[in-house]
Amino acid sequence: MSSPFPPIPVASANGMNLAYELELKPSDTRPFVPEKIEVLDPATGKVLYSADGDLLAKLYHPASVPPPTAAELQNGTGKLVYPRISIWFTVSPGAVPDRLTHRITLNATGPGGQPLIVTGGEVPVRKNLSPVVIGSPMKGPGWLSMETTSSLTHHFGAQITLNGVTRVPQRYAQDWIYVDPSGKVAAGNVSIAKNYYGFGKEIYAVTDGTVIGMLDGLPDIPTIFSAPPATFKTAAGNYVIEDIGNGKYACYAHMVNGSVRVKKGDVLKEGQVIGLMGNSGNSDLPHLHFQVVTDTPSFLGAEGYPHVYRSFDTIGTINMTRADQITSSPGFTTDVLWTRFGELVTFFSPVHQENRLPENNDVVRFP
Repeated sequence: MSSPFPPIPVASANGMNLAYELELKPSDTRPFVPEKIEVLDPATGKVLYSADGDLLAKLYHPASVPPPTAAELQNGTGKLVYPRISIWFTVSPGAVPDRLTHRITLNATGPGGQPLIVTGGEVPVRKNLSPVVIGSPMKGPGWLSMETTSSLTHHFGAQITLNGVTRVPQRYAQDWIYVDPSGKVAAGNVSIAKNYYGFGKEIYAVTDGTVIGMLDGLPDIPTIFSAPPATFKTAAGNYVIEDIGNGKYACYAHMVNGSVRVKKGDVLKEGQVIGLMGNSGNSDLPHLHFQVVTDTPSFLGAEGYPHVYRSFDTIGTINMTRADQITSSPGFTTDVLWTRFGELVTFFSPVHQENRLPENNDVVRFP
């Protein structure tokens, strides 16, 4: 058991987040399936996190059968040579351990197999590294942060192999959607992308840097949840990648066709408009997909690196109980959810945040 990219502590309102993947390399050919994973602080023996049952099933990424080909591993694939478990949990700010160990219960699936408990996989917590501190990619109130600070997001769960290396490029990404003061996301027919209040909103450079990559000219997808099959080239839609120094890159995706206002080599200042929020590429509805990566300027071929926003106010959140009621009601469709989205948003008195990630499903106000 090992972690290809050990966790870097990153703060959010709920504590210090530790996010990483545990890769399992069997020592023989016996087939095993993990039944339980426990994360321990080796200094105290305390169990910091555990998962089993349905939760573990969602976090477990089995090795592919048949295994990926050499060409797939080089050119890009979601197939895995070795199984992995995605792990994301929080601890209090004063209780971040120096190291983590793992206790895993494996159920042998072969004839006469017995469960096996293995302890090991010591992983350092990278306290020597810090998240990148950035400014605001949008301005003002009403920005809903989705698919972040949770082990059960499509961003965190995406294991992508490119150029022979398996990474999690979107580990700390957010999808930003605009909601109006009543919590609604669109006017009129919600199936039409241009009816969303966020469509065409300005996107700003989050810090000073240099444009190292961009793409414009991909068509806007006119209706929601109707994106064509994505390729590695088109997944981000119309995009900008900004070199923000120290081997880190800010990535902005899914902009309106023809709206990208910068070109490769341009020197950016924080707060400069770089494009407009749209629905291009592998996008279900108008939003900004934002992530920071390290070492390689790529949406899918780099390792996701933590970032925090210098300043914002949390002004609301999503009522997930109500969301579950709507999505499980008779006759539910995606259009029903987005038509009734205002029923899900609860606003409250602003809570100021500094140098933190927003929590999943929180509504924020950016300066």
